[in-house]
Amino acid sequence: MNTTKETTDAMTPMHEIQPEQSHWWGFAAMPDELEYPFNGEDNPLTLVCQFHHGEGMIYVFADLNYFLGDYEADGGHIGEWDERFFRVLYSPTRENLHIHEIVDANGASAVPQAEPLDAPAQRGEESGVLQPASCWTDELEQEFPGYQVLLELDENDEIGLRFYDCGTLFFLIQPKDLEAKRFDKTKCVLYSY
Repeated sequence: MNTTKETTDAMTPMHEIQPEQSHWWGFAAMPDELEYPFNGEDNPLTLVCQFHHGEGMIYVFADLNYFLGDYEADGGHIGEWDERFFRVLYSPTRENLHIHEIVDANGASAVPQAEPLDAPAQRGEESGVLQPASCWTDELEQEFPGYQVLLELDENDEIGLRFYDCGTLFFLIQPKDLEAKRFDKTKCVLYSY
């Protein structure tokens, strides 16, 4: 069953997490200057994580409907993803944030519940931001020399996130682009057995 998702703006706290907090999943809290990203079919991308970077905030989005159980949905695949299936945005500020609720046709939340960045229940055992890869290191070094991990997303049975068989989704960036805040240069790649 393919569920259409919609975005709505709100100014209310989300699942006890304040808009300016770093968190996995839930709703993105972004300033007006940033447009919420959509895939090529005009469906909003799912927020994977928003986290502090200096005085600003990094937002990582991906088209994960298929991997969250909607097997009629289009989306990414094993290997490097096309840019319409993911987006990494940056805001230099964490002020005047608007929450973008992602809801289904019935008005219910269409994304996994938000949890703080250090909460293991929602993020998967190996997931993390701005840290060395915990798996697939040989493949990453060979296929993407000079890149570092911006975000690693592991499978998670708690929220029904499956990347085929023991898969991991990586968002990669070169250090020079991270320093220059050129998040449009990010690559997204999925590895699975």
